[in-house]
Amino acid sequence: MRRLALLLAVVVLVFGVASAPRHLQSRTATNPDFVHFESGQVRPVAFTPSHDRLLVLNTPDDRLTVFDLTQGPPTRNTRIAEIPVGLEPVSVCALDDSTAWVVNNVSDDVSIVNLNTMHVKQTLRVGDEPNDVVFAGSPTRAYVSVSNEDVIKVYDPATLAQTATISVVGRMPRALARNTAGTFVYCAIFQGGNDTSLLPANKVPNDSIPQDTEFPHDSIPGHAPPKTGFIIQKQGANWFDFYGNLWNSKTKYSISDVDVAEINTTSNVVSRNFTGIGTNNFGIAVSPTDGRVAVSTTDSRNINRFEPRVSGYVVETQAGYVTTAGVVSIKKLDLHINYTVTPGTQAEADSAIGTPTALTISADGSRTYITSLATNKVAVQTTFGGPATSMLARISTVAGPTGVIEDGARHQLYILGRYHNELQTLSTGDFSQLARASIGMDPTPDAIVNGRKFFYGGFTSAHGDQSCASCHVFGDMDNMVWDLGDPNGTFVPPPSPNPLGLQGSHPMKGPMATQTLRGMTNTEPFHWRGDRSDLSAFNNAFVTLMGRDAPLADSEMAAFNEFVMPLSYPPNPAEHLDRTMPDAPPGQPSALRGQDFFMNQAVDGPLKCNDCHSAANNGPGTNRQMVPAAALFESQDLKVPQLRNQYKKTGFRDVPGWINKRGFGYTHDGSVDSLITFLHAPQFLLGGPTGDATRADLEAFLHAFDTGVAPAVGYQLTFDGPNDNDATAASVMDTLEAQAALDNCDLIAKGRVNDQPRGWEYVGGGMWQSDKAAEAPISSADLRALGGLGSELTVSGVPKGSGHRMGVDRDRDGYLDGDELDVLSDPGNPDSTPGNVSVNPPASRFEFAMRGVRPNPFRDATEVAFTLGAASRVDVVVYDVLGRQVRGVAKGLWLQAGPQSLRWDGRDAGGRPAQAGVYFVRVNTAHGQWTRPVVRVR
Repeated sequence: MRRLALLLAVVVLVFGVASAPRHLQSRTATNPDFVHFESGQVRPVAFTPSHDRLLVLNTPDDRLTVFDLTQGPPTRNTRIAEIPVGLEPVSVCALDDSTAWVVNNVSDDVSIVNLNTMHVKQTLRVGDEPNDVVFAGSPTRAYVSVSNEDVIKVYDPATLAQTATISVVGRMPRALARNTAGTFVYCAIFQGGNDTSLLPANKVPNDSIPQDTEFPHDSIPGHAPPKTGFIIQKQGANWFDFYGNLWNSKTKYSISDVDVAEINTTSNVVSRNFTGIGTNNFGIAVSPTDGRVAVSTTDSRNINRFEPRVSGYVVETQAGYVTTAGVVSIKKLDLHINYTVTPGTQAEADSAIGTPTALTISADGSRTYITSLATNKVAVQTTFGGPATSMLARISTVAGPTGVIEDGARHQLYILGRYHNELQTLSTGDFSQLARASIGMDPTPDAIVNGRKFFYGGFTSAHGDQSCASCHVFGDMDNMVWDLGDPNGTFVPPPSPNPLGLQGSHPMKGPMATQTLRGMTNTEPFHWRGDRSDLSAFNNAFVTLMGRDAPLADSEMAAFNEFVMPLSYPPNPAEHLDRTMPDAPPGQPSALRGQDFFMNQAVDGPLKCNDCHSAANNGPGTNRQMVPAAALFESQDLKVPQLRNQYKKTGFRDVPGWINKRGFGYTHDGSVDSLITFLHAPQFLLGGPTGDATRADLEAFLHAFDTGVAPAVGYQLTFDGPNDNDATAASVMDTLEAQAALDNCDLIAKGRVNDQPRGWEYVGGGMWQSDKAAEAPISSADLRALGGLGSELTVSGVPKGSGHRMGVDRDRDGYLDGDELDVLSDPGNPDSTPGNVSVNPPASRFEFAMRGVRPNPFRDATEVAFTLGAASRVDVVVYDVLGRQVRGVAKGLWLQAGPQSLRWDGRDAGGRPAQAGVYFVRVNTAHGQWTRPVVRVR
C-alpha cells in the first residue's frame, strides 16, 4: 500500500506539457527591468538524440525554446515550448529525448530540463561562469567547462554527483565537443593567447629599442616619450621582439599557449594539448567521419608595434584543424582581403568573415559551417584541402549569427540570429531560405538591440571583418596587451588649470592592456590615461585603429553608446551569498580583514586605499581622478582604474621556470604578475612584520571585490519534494529573501500547477504573489510545498527591478502571465492581451484540449481523452521515464474535430504487459504536442 500511495503521489505531482508559442517582440522597458550582461552564446542550438526536436536558447529571456521538427521546419506553429531556465543560458545539450542540460553563465549552474513535462526538474551548481556541456564516456558522464576556474567538471547525470575535476593549462575553457565514440572530449580554450608577453620598462636597457624604419618615432620637441615596456613573443625556445631582438636573458618564464585540450574519458585526464591555433578560440566540433577537430578562432596581431601598423588588421579570422595524429593546420577565412591597402574595397567587405562565434561539421564530414557575427554570414569550408581552395560559399544569414547546426537527414541548416532572437532554416542543397521564425519574446530594450550592430559589425572597419568586439570580446577584454602608440600622433597637453601637475599624454604611450567595457557608467574619463572624456571621444578610433575612411555618424555613435554603456559585470564568485566578504583564521588570507584594511588604514601618506579606489556602497573601485606620473613612480600620468574584474586577471607569474597560462598580468601594461607584487610598490606603507600578511589579505579582498551586481543575482534553488523540508535549502532561501529586502536582488519562482506554467514574484515579508491577480499572496513555506516530483519549483535571484517582468508579467503588458493563459492570450506578446486574444494567441491551446488520461492509476487499460479544434492527424505514443518508446497507440491517425479518445491496453510494442510504474503519454497533432503522466499498477 505504501508503494501504491507513492505512485499515486507521483501522479498527483507530475504535470504535463502545455504548448504556448510566443511572438517575438523587442520592447523598450519603461522601468529598468533588464540588465545587459551580453554573455557570449557558446552552443545555443542542439538536437535531441532522435532529431525530432530542436532545442534553441533564448538568452535574453532566460528560456529554452523547443521546436518539433517532425512537423516541418521550425516556425511559430512548430514551437511547442518555452521553458524558463537560469540567467544568461549560453549552451544546451540533450542527454536523451527526455532530458536537456542548459548551461547558465551568470547563474553559475545547469538547469536540467524534463522535455516530457517541459520544465526544470533539477538545478546543478557547477562553478563560476560555466560555458558548455557534453555527454561522453562509458558509463555516460556530463562534462561541464567552468571558465573562471579553468577546469572541466565531470558529473554522473543520474545522481548529479561530481566524479572528477580536470584542470586545463589555459584561461577560460569554453566550447566542448566529443568524438563519435565518446572516448575523447575536446575543449577550446577561450583565451588561448598567442605566446606574447611583456618585457617591463625596468628590464629594457636605455636605447636598446631600434628606430622603426617604417614609422620613425622621433621625439616631439619639448616632450620626451615615456619610458615603456616592450611586447615580446616566444618563438620556439626563444623570446623575440617585433624587430627580431633576442630577450632570453630578461625573460625566464614560459607560456603554455594551449588552444585545445583533449580529455580521455576513460581516465578523465588531459591526454594531449594542441597549440598554435588562435588567440581567442570560440567554437569547436569533431568530424563524425575521421575524428578531425575543427576550431573557429581569431589570432591577435599585437606583436606588431604601433597603431598605424595594425590599422584595419587587428586580428586574423581563421579555422584551425587538428587530425587524430595531432597535426595542426590553419585555414584563413579572409584570403581575399588585401590588408596592405586601407580602407579596402566594397567587394572585400561583401565577402568578409569576422568574429567566428560557432561552427559545426556536416554529417558526412565534408563541410565545416562557421558563423560570422561581424558580417551576418555563414562561411562554408571544405574540411579537407588547402586554405586557398577550401572556401565553398559565404551565405547571408539572419542578423548576428551565433549558433549553427546541420540536419543531415532533412538536408537543412539551422542558424540562430542573436540580434533579433530568430531562427533561420536553409537548404544545404542551394542554401535557399526554407523558414524563419522567432524563438520567443526578447525583453532587450530597443536601444541595446539597435546599437549592437555598431559594436559587432564589420562595416565599422576597413575591410568588413574587424570590429570593436575583435578585442573587447562580448563587451569584455581579451586579456592581451597592445602597443597602439602613434609615432605620427600629437601631444595632448594637460588640463588648464593643472593643480595636480599632470604632464599630458604623449602619442607614444607604449603597451596598454585591453580594458573591459563593462561597468563604465559614471566612471569617466576613460582609458588607462584618462585621455577620453567619454565614449564618444573614441569615435576617431574607427578611422585610426579600425581603418575606416570616416568616423561613425553622430547618430551611429549615439547608438553605439546605448549598447556599450549599460554593459554589466556578472557577480563576483568569491563573495558570500549575503554580499559579505569571506574570512579566514590568522595566517590565511582573509578578504574580510583585507576589506577592513582597505577601507580604514592609511597606506600612501594619509591616503587610504578607499580614498582613490572607492569601494564604499559597492563602488566601482575608482574615484575617477588622474594621478601624476611622479606619484605613481611611472613615466606617464594614469587614471585610477576600477577594480571590479581583478579576479579575472590571474594566470601569470614572473618566476624563472614558471609555465604560464597567459603572458600578461596586472596594471596598465600587464607587467605586474600578481596583486601581491603590486602591493610591494614603494608608495604603499605595508612594511613591518605584518606586511606580507596584510598584502595577502588585501589580495583576497581585491579578488572578491564587488562587481556592482550582488552574488544573489542568478542564484537558484529547485524544490522537488525531498528538498522542501531541507534545512539547508530553506536557509539559503531565507538568505535570498534577506538580500531582496536589502534591494540587492529581486526573487522569482517558476513551476507548474494544474498542468499550467506558473510564476511568482517575491513581495517581501516572506510572501509571494502569483501570476494570477485574484490569488492571494502565499508564504515561502507554502510556495516550497508546491514543489514535488514531476512538479518541481525553482526559486531564482534576479537583478533588482526585473522580478515583476521575469516572474509574473513576461511581456510587460500589464496583464499577469497566468491570467493571460487562462483566457488564451499570449503572455509572451504585448499585443496579445485578454482584451485582444486574436493577436497571435497560443495557437495550440485554441486547437486542442487535453481532457485527461483516465483511469489513472490503471491496471488493465486507460483512455487518452482530448478535443480537437479542427480535423487533424494524431500520434499517441507512450514513453517510460527514461524517454524510451513503449507503445505507439496511434500513428498518423486522421480524426475529426471534436471530442476524441484512444485506448492504451497497458501493453508494450511486443504485446507484453508493461511493467508497473510511471509512463508518459504524448499526444501529437499538427498544432503541437501534449504530454501527461500515467501510472500502471498491478
